[in-house]
Amino acid sequence: MSAARLYKRRLLTSYLSVVSSTTLVLFVLSVLGFVLLNSQSIANYFKEQVTMTVFLDDETKEMEREQLTTTMRLATFTKSVRFVSKETAAAEHSTTIGEDFMDFLGYNPLQDALDIGLKADFVTTEVLDSLSDVMEQKPFISEVLYDRPLIVLLNQNIQRFSFWLLICSGVFIGIALLLINHSIKLSIYSKRLIIQTMLLVGAKKGFIRRPFLWRYVLLGSLSAVIALGGFAGLLSFLSRLAPQVDWWGTVDTLMLLSAALLSCSVLICALSAYFATQRHLRLTYDIVY
Repeated sequence: MSAARLYKRRLLTSYLSVVSSTTLVLFVLSVLGFVLLNSQSIANYFKEQVTMTVFLDDETKEMEREQLTTTMRLATFTKSVRFVSKETAAAEHSTTIGEDFMDFLGYNPLQDALDIGLKADFVTTEVLDSLSDVMEQKPFISEVLYDRPLIVLLNQNIQRFSFWLLICSGVFIGIALLLINHSIKLSIYSKRLIIQTMLLVGAKKGFIRRPFLWRYVLLGSLSAVIALGGFAGLLSFLSRLAPQVDWWGTVDTLMLLSAALLSCSVLICALSAYFATQRHLRLTYDIVY
């Protein structure tokens, strides 16, 4: 194998190493960034699964029930309202337990109810306690139930999740910077003799540095594009696996993530290439050899 072909192969291997390592880091960073940008949406999704159930007396008039339903639907805190008759509740309960409990009891002990889904901002114990006290003052409402311990636990866990997500994001960004910088330093180190040869023939430092900057900026851009393509493939796979979940989020979020990832990759690669090249430009001939 000729020396020229051997050099080209080593050069290609060096570039592939930079692209592969940078792509892998950026892919994981894109997943983490997507979770970070959508953490509030994820938290809101779980909060809005909480339901407050309002049980109505058997003597409740249809007009009173309709008025309450309309009032709840127009309320600022309401996301959804569903009326569940005692017959529907009995049928659902019988399906759940696998037998008709009314055959054993001889009557239906359940009550008509309204299942009220709340907007995420209002899913707190303070709001629900206040709302429950107001509603129970109505004479035709027998009871208002909601899972208070679940709401307390949910809000606590969301706060912990947000805190540790920020910590993990900061740590991983630091690791990403170190890994990408290390890959580029090794790649430029393999070209240290070329840099010294150019210095010996009188090339200026800016002239030597410029091709390295452009080359690694292009490699960083390529890595970001590949990482974003892999991330889009992951979202597509998850969408087919669980279509009921909106994995893609909003267009603004995806655009912001793509722009941030591309900018971050270009900036890190440019700075790493600059400082790594600058280090070799400062070395003397004796130290290099």
